[in-house]
Amino acid sequence: MAGNGSAAPAKAREAATTDDGATEDLDAAVHRILRESNGLFHLHVVDFMAAHLADCCAVFSDLHEMQVFTVVAQRYLRDRVSHENGGAPERRAVSASRIAAQTGMSRETVRRKLVALEARGWIEKTERATWRMAISNGHVDVASSLEDFTKREIRRIVRLGRAIRPLI
Repeated sequence: MAGNGSAAPAKAREAATTDDGATEDLDAAVHRILRESNGLFHLHVVDFMAAHLADCCAVFSDLHEMQVFTVVAQRYLRDRVSHENGGAPERRAVSASRIAAQTGMSRETVRRKLVALEARGWIEKTERATWRMAISNGHVDVASSLEDFTKREIRRIVRLGRAIRPLI
């Protein structure tokens, strides 16, 4: 038990650094932004989300497919970043049941989306019935298919960052 009689551990406080180098409790920063932005912060975020979701729907057959792809891509990118920073090279894959648990979708829906992504050549099923990014000659096969989307995504993120920077 903690010294105050509670069995729960103390929550670590996150901090944000302000322009003058001071730190501000992250919760306090959130409240300040919401109080002072007069809706402008939300407007910028909603504008970003509207454009991003419209683009995602144009690239993927539906948002569930995008969500399944994102989980597989997330696993690949974490492994790649770890390897580039000195970690052991891995090509860990993720199971359909893990994707279902992470996304809240049924396993059958996840399975259908995985099969559709495999048919596009973006992911592949392993011998252990798990899924990973399809890679040929050291390159992720989907990268060229998503190149224009990725450029638009980066532009949107940069615009959002520039728009909200004065507010944070």
